[in-house]
Amino acid sequence: MSSWANRGILRKRNLSQIPEGLRPTIIPRAEQPQIVLSESLQKQENEIVYPSGLEDSKASTPDMNLYSRFTPKRTIDWTPSPSAITLRHDNKSYVFVILRHIGNTQDNNLWTSSYQSIRKFYNNPIVIIDDNSKINTVNGKLVDTEIIQSEFNGAGEILPYYYFLKNKWADRMIFLHDSMFLHRRFTESELNGLIRFHWHFSNNEVRDKGKINTYLSMLRNHEGLLDYAKTNHLWKGCFGGTTIIDLEVIEHLEKKYDFFSILTLSIKTRKDRETFERLLGIVVYYEKMIEEPCSNFGLITQYPTAFESQHTDPSSAAHIVSQHNYHTAILKVWRGR
Repeated sequence: MSSWANRGILRKRNLSQIPEGLRPTIIPRAEQPQIVLSESLQKQENEIVYPSGLEDSKASTPDMNLYSRFTPKRTIDWTPSPSAITLRHDNKSYVFVILRHIGNTQDNNLWTSSYQSIRKFYNNPIVIIDDNSKINTVNGKLVDTEIIQSEFNGAGEILPYYYFLKNKWADRMIFLHDSMFLHRRFTESELNGLIRFHWHFSNNEVRDKGKINTYLSMLRNHEGLLDYAKTNHLWKGCFGGTTIIDLEVIEHLEKKYDFFSILTLSIKTRKDRETFERLLGIVVYYEKMIEEPCSNFGLITQYPTAFESQHTDPSSAAHIVSQHNYHTAILKVWRGR
């Protein structure tokens, strides 16, 4: 075609045809000032937290100095203590399950401390269930430990029961929040029974009975549970939903009521999770699967400095229970997350 025919078509400029001194300076997009500024203002999503104690001789191991601002100011020993034992009782095997939620880098110290506290006394398997953490964490050289990223965001306290039923890791489960830490070994009496709450609360504290009835109505064979919840005042709530529980209990509740499969899909908010603390109490009392005393360590309101958030680490929690002569195998801190 003639140049006349092509005169309206834009052509790419060939910089090699321009004298070198007159060529425009080309700045890569990643180095352009407006792009650099924009990137610096972006909120970092799912930042990775590297706990200390991840040293490895492999060249692929991250340089820990690069992550010092995220690293707890302590050395983490992931291995069991030489004095740790394998917990068995009544010829039953045990698994420890830690429910974890990391909202900020400081929360990373919670689950690592909970893990360490178990490994101080026991070398049983540990399962860590992560419920909708806002940041990622490197889990380090965990020993005989499985990490589960839950697909049920916000389901919280019911998740250990759901995954225990699904995977059947052992005969019994000891369920801890990441804000709970072992203080000593469990006594024989604390391990007795098919289910024991760590702490309980009175059903007089139940405010939203309508929500309880709504959730009970969702269950299969719920008629007896509804009548019991309305007329019986002997049942107690399970603080945090945390227990020492036999797989037999979970299997029975699931078979009769579809208890865990239905509620896991329904619980999403903090109010829902608080309701689960009551539902668990109602159903195990109704089924006569729990004995008195229902909890190992009593009313949660009698725990020293209960619901106060100024003491947020295991060492201060241990000091407090010692000062109050409070006997417990489990320490609890409150972080107000």
